[in-house]
Amino acid sequence: MHFSEHNNLSAFLQRHQDLFQDKNLLICGQLQALSLEPLLQNPNSTYLVSDYCVFNKLKTQNLEKSRLHFGFKLDDSTQKYDALLVFMPKAKQEAALWFNWTLPLLKSNAEIFVIGENRGGINATPKLLQTYTSGTKKIDSARHCSLFYASLLTPVPTPSLHSQLHQYTLQHTANINPLTISALSGVFSADELDEGTQLLLDNLPSLHGEVLDVGCGAGIIGASICQRMPDVKMTMTDVNALALFSATETLNKNHLSANVIASDMFSDVIGKFDFIISNPPFHSGLNTNYEATERLLRQAPAYLKHHGQLFLVANKFLRYEPILNEVFHSVSVIKENARFKIIRAM
Repeated sequence: MHFSEHNNLSAFLQRHQDLFQDKNLLICGQLQALSLEPLLQNPNSTYLVSDYCVFNKLKTQNLEKSRLHFGFKLDDSTQKYDALLVFMPKAKQEAALWFNWTLPLLKSNAEIFVIGENRGGINATPKLLQTYTSGTKKIDSARHCSLFYASLLTPVPTPSLHSQLHQYTLQHTANINPLTISALSGVFSADELDEGTQLLLDNLPSLHGEVLDVGCGAGIIGASICQRMPDVKMTMTDVNALALFSATETLNKNHLSANVIASDMFSDVIGKFDFIISNPPFHSGLNTNYEATERLLRQAPAYLKHHGQLFLVANKFLRYEPILNEVFHSVSVIKENARFKIIRAM
């Protein structure tokens, strides 16, 4: 099962597959860019997957239902694991969240393995684990990757879910009341409103009917539209379980309602919409990745009603217009600043 070309981390994992055989192993973290064949050979591995694309690909491997979970925490915490393997995410705060939610699932003296690219913050592992272990050792470094090892010192209590959330207030002139944004670490706009989304919110026209927010992140765009235009029927999607939870929390905090679903762009979207709104990511882990956004641009017309419109945030240097001109009748930049532009396609 090839998730991508065999990159450095995949080859580095292959080199250490014997460490994980015959262990009751819990696997989580940044799994998007990996080939996981070495781990799939272990019949006792359980996967806690926050990326919906990875989750769907693992579903094709005919894993037992109890061994594959979409989210960032296990609902059934009665199971205790012999070992934990964390693929280090780019954001250290997200890594801390993974440790908070998985270390309580381990047996006493369980083994902890953390693997990742050197440019991705893997060297922060000893500091992140120092509270829970007597010492974390780097047991290998090659192919610009490192592997750390530790043993769990004492049982770890399960944290309060809401204690993990970051909150801030967003005041926008077009909104009736301030919005409370509530998000987990590692989610886009978890700590503050980003400049691209700000430009979009400043220049959105009045919307009506059914609206789809693709890649909703912390839920800022969808929640803002729901508050400003309460008659809109809003659907919000994301590929990231942390984002879906955060968007739902943002809606709840502001007493707003929307349909929030896991979807790889349009994979789980049903029906057609009057408007599609998106501030799409162009990074996957540590790497630049335009493939998902290109799918969004090319597939969007099939999910728009007659006279439907797409509004898109883009960095100034990204050339989305040629793709949009292939599939839409009219494409224009309605607003831009030094870094971002808002594109409308009809």
